[in-house]
Amino acid sequence: MKNMSVRIRLKDGGYDVYAPMEGQTWGYRYGPSIMCYDDKRADAWFASPGALGEADWFTYRHTEDGGKTWSDEKVVLTPTADSMDLFSVCDPAVVKFGGYYYIGYTSTIFVEGGGVCNNAFVARSKNPDGPFEKWTGDGWGERRTTPDGELCWMGKPAPIIYFDGDSAAWGEGEPSFVVSNDVLYMYYTKTSKRADGTRFSQTLVCTADATDENWPAKLRQRGVAAERTSTANDSFDVVYSDEYGKFIAISTDRRFTKDSMLAIYESNNGLRFRRCNSLRENVGFMCHNSGISGDELHHVKKGDLKLLGYAYGDKWGFWGTRFHEYTIERYNGVYSELDKKSVERVVEPKPKREPFSINLMPETMPPRFYKLTVGEKRDIGFIWLDSAYKHYKAENVTFDNYDKSVIDVDGTTVTAKRVGYTYANAHSKDGCAEVLFYVYPEGFDFSEENKYPVSVMPVKDEYKISLKENEMKQLRVIVQYSNGTWAETGKAADGVVYYGYDEDLIDVDENGRFTAKGVTGATRVTVGLGSFEVTYKIRITKI
Repeated sequence: MKNMSVRIRLKDGGYDVYAPMEGQTWGYRYGPSIMCYDDKRADAWFASPGALGEADWFTYRHTEDGGKTWSDEKVVLTPTADSMDLFSVCDPAVVKFGGYYYIGYTSTIFVEGGGVCNNAFVARSKNPDGPFEKWTGDGWGERRTTPDGELCWMGKPAPIIYFDGDSAAWGEGEPSFVVSNDVLYMYYTKTSKRADGTRFSQTLVCTADATDENWPAKLRQRGVAAERTSTANDSFDVVYSDEYGKFIAISTDRRFTKDSMLAIYESNNGLRFRRCNSLRENVGFMCHNSGISGDELHHVKKGDLKLLGYAYGDKWGFWGTRFHEYTIERYNGVYSELDKKSVERVVEPKPKREPFSINLMPETMPPRFYKLTVGEKRDIGFIWLDSAYKHYKAENVTFDNYDKSVIDVDGTTVTAKRVGYTYANAHSKDGCAEVLFYVYPEGFDFSEENKYPVSVMPVKDEYKISLKENEMKQLRVIVQYSNGTWAETGKAADGVVYYGYDEDLIDVDENGRFTAKGVTGATRVTVGLGSFEVTYKIRITKI
């Protein structure tokens, strides 16, 4: 049976699980991650707009009747204040094993680049709608023991896949997960530049032991699962078919065009994929960012509800999210509908309804953290957002889960007590939000003009260049500044310099972009900033 191909078929024209409401000029829920438990019940997570400077959040919905009706949505994951995912949480991918729902996502700190230099992250929760704790590099979330008991916070995330290429490139992200025989397969997109400046894009795969709670620290790279034909060929979402013994991936191709389609790939071992279907029948045109359902391990079984979805629409940012029931069958050969046209379906706005809260958040910018000095008082206002992203004043907000030695809270007035930091959970009938408070000494200088570096930290242990891929890499460091800010940088304009490397092996420009000279070997590069230094090991290999 493994020598046979599979064919995905859409049962009919499907339905919109989401569309903007009447009166909205924008709105979307793209990249659905869908988990089906039997023939009726399913959960779905979507990338939705963010607010107050954050690009995207994740929303969640549930159905008990096979998708005929869905619960009201709620925001279940957002960026963490002042962290490596501060810009967004994009491209949800959910799998459940070991008692936890794991949700993978994409983010970046390079806000000014409009979403470049992306990394991949993961968070986990006992419940499909949270609360989630994020992988922080050495564990899950952050915990602090105080005289009042243990405090548990979401924690500042660390990437599980860190992009070490040119920061002007898109980077690495858009994860998807499958568990088979206690092996976790993680697929993700890489879009980078080669030494000659040309762009390339691939779907990569790595594996880990799904029985190991700290699997993000032990991912093993397994190579290229598929070459993407172009950036118009979208990210993979992968399931495993128990019936046919194959890994099956869905993607959109020619995304955002009238010639768009669903592209289906298959693999016998989960490591290398080939394209087996090109679908247009019943598919809405201008489609992009698709997802395909599986069970908790992202397997597809007989008798389960089978759904796939994608965003579509011919107006940027005004997209419907279309769900279809699908079937899988054996097919001898490569099935194609390239002779057909996708459906020029107009996104029909949903009727207006009574507003309900999908998220609670602070009303100021930056949205999730505050800097105070000892003795300072600050009243913290909150807003709630409805599903059309209108803002409303939140009332009767209370705080808990904070370190009482760092701050004192009276109603919504926060008083800084001692130097340090603490998170706090804000609650109202409209939701819950985690907020970060930094406390600095009296008279602390927050000014930009007087800042200077106070520490420099590496972003990874070593860099590797494959002569086969000939990728352009970039050396960067994390710099902490005297005014309480930080940045990831490799720029000469920020005072960063590079020295101490073997010039017969690599070239390094003034902004830390480096390429191999065509021979294998190893060298070290020292990154300097003022009186601080970080040294990286560089390995050049054939593959």
